[in-house]
Amino acid sequence: MSAPTQSTPVFKALTEASFSDSSLSEEAKRNALYWWNTSANDLARMLHQADYSEEVQRGFLSYYRDNICPRLGGKPDKDAADSGVGWDGNPLEYSFELKGSTKKKSVRFVVDLTELRPADHSNPLSMKHTQEMVDLLAEKTPNFDDTWYGVLKKWFVYAHLSPEEQTALIAKAGQQTSVIIGFDIYPKLTTPDSLPVMGKVYFPPCYVASDKGISRWQAVRQGIQQLPGVEKFPNILNSTEIINDYLSSKPDSWEMGTRYLATDLVSPNKARFKVYMRCFDTSFEGIWDYYTLGGRIPNLDEDREKFRQLMDLVSGTTYAETRSKDDMEMPRFTSATGKLTAIYFNISPDNPYPAPKLCIYPSNFAKDDGVIAKGLDEWLEKYGWSDDTKSMEDQVKSVFDHRKLEETTGIFTFIGIGRKEDPTKKELSIQVYMTPELYRTPRF
Repeated sequence: MSAPTQSTPVFKALTEASFSDSSLSEEAKRNALYWWNTSANDLARMLHQADYSEEVQRGFLSYYRDNICPRLGGKPDKDAADSGVGWDGNPLEYSFELKGSTKKKSVRFVVDLTELRPADHSNPLSMKHTQEMVDLLAEKTPNFDDTWYGVLKKWFVYAHLSPEEQTALIAKAGQQTSVIIGFDIYPKLTTPDSLPVMGKVYFPPCYVASDKGISRWQAVRQGIQQLPGVEKFPNILNSTEIINDYLSSKPDSWEMGTRYLATDLVSPNKARFKVYMRCFDTSFEGIWDYYTLGGRIPNLDEDREKFRQLMDLVSGTTYAETRSKDDMEMPRFTSATGKLTAIYFNISPDNPYPAPKLCIYPSNFAKDDGVIAKGLDEWLEKYGWSDDTKSMEDQVKSVFDHRKLEETTGIFTFIGIGRKEDPTKKELSIQVYMTPELYRTPRF
């Protein structure tokens, strides 16, 4: 192998070694090398920018090289089926996470291991590679537990249907993604041979909703309610009903805006449920109303102006109190590349209210990624979150060098902000979500 010219010392060292699985064919090795030189190099740069130790970088990146790259299939081409992850159809999204109380960042990412390059037409919703990854996490990660995952898999996954039935469900859903795997990369190794991550799984509710004739929200709600032993966690059920009460006051389309139900691969008493929802209101007031669930989540108002300012700065424009649909250029929201503002609710066994996060999609307004980066840095500086040694703009440029940020939008997807796990605690966190544009720009 030969490493890309712009890479980290750890990445270069790991590139000199061959893929450990000698059973791979020459074509499979070439494919795996493609994903190593693109996505793994991106993540290596992110870990370097976030000041992870070389020990952690080696532990994670060697695992990524040997286990994830070979399961991503071929290089993106005109015959590649679209993933539901990246706006351009690519199967990856990365994020930096920042907290106001510390200058340290953490790195996270999600990956869709559905067989899309080429697509598996005999079993298009196959869980083969995804389940293999879950099994590997069971061997390598501390505190692994798949109790909730095993039950939710039976509810949300439709790989047992005939190819024709699966294809029909995919046509209704508008995507071919069965389950997404997420990784939070820890700053330290628990043991020398452990993998420094916590695994997460993301279930799209579109297939069960289509099959059972219910809304996507009700598919999520019923999926949580039918978990064995969930009655032992009244806060989970209570938070779910708070969301349901709010949605019952909205048009039916809002329930169909539910995108994912995610949970951690840890024991039920520690696992969180994370619900991702599209917001169909286009005014700041309407978005804020959804964020607070119409005031059902108390004591959030002190964050209101911080949120408005962040939305303005990363979008390069100003949110009016009531922005008309015409002003919002609505066709961009209904196209394949357009996305709405999203709301995320963290449902925990420890808290009686869901903890909300606002996910801004600035590409609908900003003229290019440079505007988004500069706006984010201005907000971080204003509220004392900025890294004194390197701006977020410079860090993102150090990760992605396949084009200039000023060329167009696309690298930045969402900017998330909220009270991460407990809505009663005032500390905010920010997640900077980015996608590598590997369907738009394969690079090699």
